[in-house]
Amino acid sequence: MSNSVQSLNNIVEFELNKLVLLLSGILASSGAWAERFSTQVFNHQGQPQDNIVVYLAPTSGIDGLPINDQSLVIDQKGKKFAPYLSVMQKGQPIKFSNQDDITHHIYSVSGENRFEFKLKAGNTKTTEPMHSTEEIAMGCNVHDWMSGYTLVVDTPYFGKTDDKGVVSFDLAKLGEYRITAWHPQLDNDEHEQSQLIVIDANMLDNVHQIKLVNELMPIPLQESEEEFDFLEEY
Repeated sequence: MSNSVQSLNNIVEFELNKLVLLLSGILASSGAWAERFSTQVFNHQGQPQDNIVVYLAPTSGIDGLPINDQSLVIDQKGKKFAPYLSVMQKGQPIKFSNQDDITHHIYSVSGENRFEFKLKAGNTKTTEPMHSTEEIAMGCNVHDWMSGYTLVVDTPYFGKTDDKGVVSFDLAKLGEYRITAWHPQLDNDEHEQSQLIVIDANMLDNVHQIKLVNELMPIPLQESEEEFDFLEEY
């Protein structure tokens, strides 16, 4: 092979390598190239546990990661909050949708993300964005047995476990994360269990396991022995 042909091949190979690196950077920055990480949660008896909130917070921060500003929808249906348990990213508002044929009076119990309003049958109400990371306990002034919880987290990586106790995340990058499992009925002061983990290529080949140390207490009964549709002032 002549020197000129060899030089041309070297140039072509160099340019192709540059193109691959460029495309890799574009895909990674756009989130199109993501690493799938899965974890499975077990209760304190070693059984897969569904409906547990799990979220991943990168210790390097969330700069450059996607921000979810879409409304979280919570229905009022059958005189209950549906779902009973929700999770959202800081900065999202909550849209309450009354699917019942009666009025509800929705409120947050305490904390920085406060709201309170009456919601007539068939109506919706969207709150201001939730700007503080915290557990939000919710109730209804008309139906005092109604309760629900929303967890506000400062990361785009959050979800709830399925019926096999599994939840998966598409990560933009590998590295060190704090992984947290949370449920309002988890029997400890923080209602959560967390640990630092380093997610590398080896971890992607296996399902990470979390066993809850504390017991999950029963969800409060979401009904009343006395039936009524509304109080007179509503």
